[in-house]
Amino acid sequence: MKEYVDLYDNFRKKTGDIIERRDIVPRGLYRLIVHVLIFDKKGRLLIQKRTKSKRSWPNLWDLTVSGAVSSGESSQISASRELFEELGIKYDFSNAYPNISINTGFRIDDVYIIRNKNIDLKKLKLQEEEVADAKFVSRSELLQIIDEKEFVPYQKDYINLLFYLRDNSNLFTNN
Repeated sequence: MKEYVDLYDNFRKKTGDIIERRDIVPRGLYRLIVHVLIFDKKGRLLIQKRTKSKRSWPNLWDLTVSGAVSSGESSQISASRELFEELGIKYDFSNAYPNISINTGFRIDDVYIIRNKNIDLKKLKLQEEEVADAKFVSRSELLQIIDEKEFVPYQKDYINLLFYLRDNSNLFTNN
């Protein structure tokens, strides 16, 4: 089944054009990606292991949930859908705004952070085609997994930023 994504301009407005999910994004345009991060009450991040059959980065650990926003979806709807599809977790993002949105060249990545959420790993419903395993890790454990080349190749500075945002929801106040 073909999946389609909307294209956006540099002001995050839909252009009206769509492409297949795997197609190259035309120069000067963007596609929208969502990431959902779940941190437990100990401050550990829930990560998932991609299946061996995944086309990109097979058998590597990844953030809690990531995925392309399908054509016609909002970032919030996509975050809820991806979280439920991949891990079986229901969460309503309809009134949420991304904790951070990053322009990565041909993508706009919206990151949603859920804090202090204790989840029983045994009750997760892993999407068979995409997710092989899930576990909670501390920042230092995650950085070690990156050093061992067992994690999708995110920059360590990005991972550190995500852990910083876990504790500091507002970067621009002196409270």
